[in-house]
Amino acid sequence: MVAREVAWRVFAHEFIHSDYFFHDGDERSPNYLVTPTGARVNRLYFVGVLTEIDNLGAGEDMWRVRVSDPTGAFSVYAGQYQPQASVFLSGLDVPCFVAITGKARTYEPEDGTIYTSVRPEELNTASDHIRNRWIVDTARLTHERIGFVRSAMDSGLKGDELTAMLVQSGASPELADGILRAVSHYTDLDKYLNNLSGVIVDALKNLAPADYQQASGTGISHTMEGVARSKPVDAVVKETPTRYSIEDIQPETAQVAGDKIDNRTTDSGPDKPEKDKPEPDEIVYQLMGIMDKGNGVLFTELVDESKRSGLTDEQADDAVKTLMSEGRCYEPRIGVLRRV
Repeated sequence: MVAREVAWRVFAHEFIHSDYFFHDGDERSPNYLVTPTGARVNRLYFVGVLTEIDNLGAGEDMWRVRVSDPTGAFSVYAGQYQPQASVFLSGLDVPCFVAITGKARTYEPEDGTIYTSVRPEELNTASDHIRNRWIVDTARLTHERIGFVRSAMDSGLKGDELTAMLVQSGASPELADGILRAVSHYTDLDKYLNNLSGVIVDALKNLAPADYQQASGTGISHTMEGVARSKPVDAVVKETPTRYSIEDIQPETAQVAGDKIDNRTTDSGPDKPEKDKPEPDEIVYQLMGIMDKGNGVLFTELVDESKRSGLTDEQADDAVKTLMSEGRCYEPRIGVLRRV
């Protein structure tokens, strides 16, 4: 009897950048997707915002959904062999928080191009608190794997010697084997690990203050400060919008301390400190909520209104991309945006 594999916790950013899939053993043995940090994933568990759901079935149901975490989006497919998952997905309203455990899958339409996806096994509705706790746990575990990979790269060891060193350092045998494979397979690994570390810090910045304090207690925040990339500091509201005043733009309660918008009314006077003015993504997020009358907001109209608030086309476009990557808005149809 084949033992059930542990469900790994990885961010979408790492999952979609993984392209090493292998099968070890007989036909009943599991398939594995090895990520750049050495996670040897047969099954994974993740929590995020369901932002898209489509029925692709032609004669039979085949559901495709996208679930976003602060780093990217997982693609999930459920068909006739996952009847409970199909029933569950068909009854959901977009957007909503979901928690999914499933099998890692890859699709290679041509040589050198690999797409990852998930076949769901267990699905449940979730909450923002559950999602935030998942972010904290996944950040901690990913950071630990990054540390092991860096140790492996610095050691100069290979094969059994490298595996033994990693196990002795505290890695599980499964992780040690995954790291051995990752170091041999992935190119520019050091560059990717730096990028992933920055992505993790950005993900933690989206947490509610209480959850962020719990994350800081693990040492993640302090350890990654050196590679954290701060948001642009040139986000300045230059003038009051003609239709929607800056007074309409309120701070979000789920922002990390230090990234919050000041509760006071923002004006464009020369004596107003720039630190009290909202970031572009917060301006766009609030305008999106104000302008949405129930059917979403046209992207072009949102950009025009953002420009009246003093943003440039580039700032507005970047803000929308940031909000979508953070799972705070989605595109129900092309050219239309809605807040989560």
